[in-house]
This record gives sequence, C-alpha cells and structure tokens, in this order.
Amino acid sequence: MADVPRRFVRQPTPAEYSELVRLRDAGPAGSGARAHMILLSAARVAIPEIVRRLGLSRPTVTHWLRRFERSGIGGLLDRPRSGRPARISSAVLRHISMVVSARPRDLGIPGTRWSLARLRQYLVRAGVVPTLSLESLRVAMKRAGLGFTSSRAGQIQKGVTTMIPGAFEYHAPSSLGEATALLAKLGDDAKILSGGQSLIPLMKLRLAAPRHLIDINGLPGLAYVREEGGALRIGGLTREVDLEESDLVRSRYPLLADTCKVIADPIVRNLATIGGNLAHGDPANDHPATMLAFGAEIVAVGGGGERKIPITSFFTGPLSTALKPDEIVVEIRVPIPKPGSGGAYVKMERKVGDFATAAVAVQLTLGANGTCEQVGIGLTNVGAVPIKAERAEAALKGKRPDEAAIKQAAQLAADAAQPEADLRGSVEYKKDLVRVLTGRALRKAIERAQRGG
Repeated sequence: MADVPRRFVRQPTPAEYSELVRLRDAGPAGSGARAHMILLSAARVAIPEIVRRLGLSRPTVTHWLRRFERSGIGGLLDRPRSGRPARISSAVLRHISMVVSARPRDLGIPGTRWSLARLRQYLVRAGVVPTLSLESLRVAMKRAGLGFTSSRAGQIQKGVTTMIPGAFEYHAPSSLGEATALLAKLGDDAKILSGGQSLIPLMKLRLAAPRHLIDINGLPGLAYVREEGGALRIGGLTREVDLEESDLVRSRYPLLADTCKVIADPIVRNLATIGGNLAHGDPANDHPATMLAFGAEIVAVGGGGERKIPITSFFTGPLSTALKPDEIVVEIRVPIPKPGSGGAYVKMERKVGDFATAAVAVQLTLGANGTCEQVGIGLTNVGAVPIKAERAEAALKGKRPDEAAIKQAAQLAADAAQPEADLRGSVEYKKDLVRVLTGRALRKAIERAQRGG
C-alpha cells in the first residue's frame, strides 16, 4: 500500500506504547488524536477504518503515520510554528496603548518617535514581558488597532504643547500580597492602576504625577459577580461592562443596572472597574451614591489582612477614602434585596457620558401593608463627598409612600444637598434639581417594588 512504507505502522516499543496511551487518554486534543490513530494502526486497523472511527481525512491520517515512522512520538507533539506569533494578553495591550501616547525619551528610551524596536526595548526593559519578537508585537498591535502614527506624542510640532504623563516606573505584581507589599514600600509615590479611566486622564493633565504605577489587572480571582452569603459579591476588578451585561444584576438589582448604563460611554465601561470607581472617591462618580442607597460594604486587603468598611464610613473627603495606604479594594458586598424591594437611579447630565449635574439613587423595600420598611437615598455630585440623605430616608420609613410623603422626602433630600455653583448651574438650581430627581427616583423604585422588582 502506498500510504505508508507498510500497510500498518511498526509496532511501538513498550515505552512508546505507554506514552501513546497516556497521550491518547490525557494529553492535549491534537496529540491525543494522533496517538490514538497510531495505536489503532499498530493494532492492525486499516487506514479507511481509522478515518471512519476518528472522523479525519485520509491525508491527515497518512501524514501522521509517516511522521511516527520517521520521528517516533516526538513527531506527534505540537511544535511552535514560525509565522504565527503568540497572542499578547489584553493587559499588555492596554499598557502599550498608554505607552505610545508618551514620547520614548520620557520613558528612558532614546528617540522622539516610537518604532517596533523601541517599543519592544521598553516593554522588555520595564518587565512588562520577558521576551517578545518584533513580528509578535506587530501582529498584536494590528489586531488591536494600535499604531504609532496616530499617537499624539509622535506629532511634535513647533509651537504645539502636548500634555503627557510624567515619567513613572511600572510594576505588574502577580499576587495580591505582592501588590500590597509594593504599596507599603513605595508609599505616596505609588498609585494602583486598574481600569485607569480616572487616573490616566489626571496623569495626562499632570494633576497626578505618581512615580510608580502598580498594575493589578493581572491579579487572578478579582473579577466576578455572584450572590453568596446573603450578599451580591462584586470583585474589585469587575469591569463596568460586565455589570451592565449581567443577567443577575438586570433581574434582581435594577438600581445597579440603572447606574451602570449611565456611566460615561461604552469605551470607558469596557475598561473601568467598580473597585477603581469607588476607591477614586470622586463625589461626581455614579457608584458611590448607589452603594450608599444599598447600604453596601467595601472589602479591602492590605498588609494587616482583610478589612470590611461600611459604605457610610468609606468616603472621607474629596477624592479621599478610608483606605489605608497599603490597601486595595477587592470586593463590594451589596445586601440581597428582600421581597418587595425596588430601586432606581435618575441622573441629569449636560450630554451623554458627562458627569452628573446631579443624580439620585433610591433603594427601598415595601412591607405587606404597603409601608416603607427600608429606604436608602444617595446623592451624586452635590457635595464634597457622596451624600446619604438620612432625614429624607427617616421621613419615609414606616410610612406609606403616597404623593405627600414623596414630596416631603424629596424636599428633605434637596435640603441635604450641598452643591457649589459652576458651569452646570447655580446652587439654587442644583438643589431644586435634587428635589425633582428624588421624586422621580422614588416613584420609579416604588413602582418596581410593587410589581416585584
């Protein structure tokens, strides 16, 4: 027969036979199938029958029979193939997108414009990757739509000032313990990089100039959304888009679903993390008010171990939180709503994707008699910190949420607001806006609670 030197392959040695059985039963799919066909042929199964049993083509079977004849078991194993560069991880691609927005010389690489060689030199020197071929880098950047020509850093013109981040040292810890140890060691000179959607713009405007960036995107086990132990548990590295697309969030946590939809734009939500949003401590961010309404709990890990922080104690000032210098937000816990619960987030913004002129988060539970058993109200961007409207909550608790009660609570929420006049409006306008938005959020939350979420 012309397929192989003989009708069947040679008999494997005992050692080869054991290895073939191991590959067939537990090896990778490709080499496992190849080992199977060799064992069948050695058992005097004809090539047409092997083709039928394994669902392979005749040329494929004869090719691997020849390979075994020539090279033994080594010929069946997968080998790196030239011309097909390995894929670069999404974390490395995100880092590349930040790097090419700066000039090479600002990162310690000679030259004013990036090239593949300079970029590879930087990535290896900074420890982002241990080694990398130019072809792998070229293919990865092409797949991700990255390039040098669109980089503002490369377009240096006379009389044009380009704002870019200052020089910094990049760290990519492989464990949570390593990340917190770096924070403890580097102190105020270090910043955590997760989604980067708040930190990177501040760095580009030189409003923040950390000397060290600690990228935690590669840490395992910090991105999840699940119910466990009486709470919705959200990993600190969970992307906004994952919350937005979660069936669990949509069906059982309408307040959180409302919030996710109005955070910036899809490009930002694809990268931004909920842990970073809360740790940034910006009263203009949307999640803080929502978590105040939920009565959530923040779980942080540092050198002293794990610490649980009530959301009411978490925000301590403008862009300031109760996190210790070496702590990282690893989880957010939202109490599972009781039956008869509903929530809503209502936001007024000048344009889609903008920070709120004002916004209101409401989460409440109606009892069997129709009264408010629990109610939480959080206010966005009308104070130096996110505001919990406690007097408005107290006015509703234990009462039927009729129109008179809603109007009273809405006015008390407006009284709790402490806005400042700016381009978005005067103090009086913003307070009245809080009153209107609180009424809308309450009515929407009550409607959802009455129809079962």
